[in-house]
Amino acid sequence: MKNSIKLTFCGIIAALITVLMAASLVPNITFAVPAIAGLLIIPVFAEVGLGYSVACFFVSAALSFFISDKTSFVLYLALFGYYPIIKPYIEKIDNPVLKWALKLMLFNSSALGCYAVEVLLFALVLKGWVLAAVFALGNIAFVLYDIAVSRIALLYYLRLHDRVAAILKKR
Repeated sequence: MKNSIKLTFCGIIAALITVLMAASLVPNITFAVPAIAGLLIIPVFAEVGLGYSVACFFVSAALSFFISDKTSFVLYLALFGYYPIIKPYIEKIDNPVLKWALKLMLFNSSALGCYAVEVLLFALVLKGWVLAAVFALGNIAFVLYDIAVSRIALLYYLRLHDRVAAILKKR
């Protein structure tokens, strides 16, 4: 496959992610938009590989900075944008306890970083029990998101991969 085809495919996906991130300006979907936008990286990783998917993530993040809700942007940058890229590498770990410990450590460090940004930029301070509840619910939501990423990636590979690969190779 030509590099120009790969770059074009990445550009289209990055544009789709950016448009989706712009939808984060609609109230009440601040947290859902970056999670869904991150899923659009799956076809890039599947069709053209790691380097292009990382580039697509950075381009879409840079563009999203200017047109999306800042909380959504921070969530996309801190976790949801790159998680579908690194998830396949984490899944290669044989020990399930270590695998989940790594995933949860990644999530909690990202969530803590997001909270720190919110404190610094917006002076958002939560009481101890509220913060603990938010982190506990966040961990549950992350586990569900991880399962959803696995299933959506599998669905992509089973239903769309051959079609998209054939279209990209025709060019």
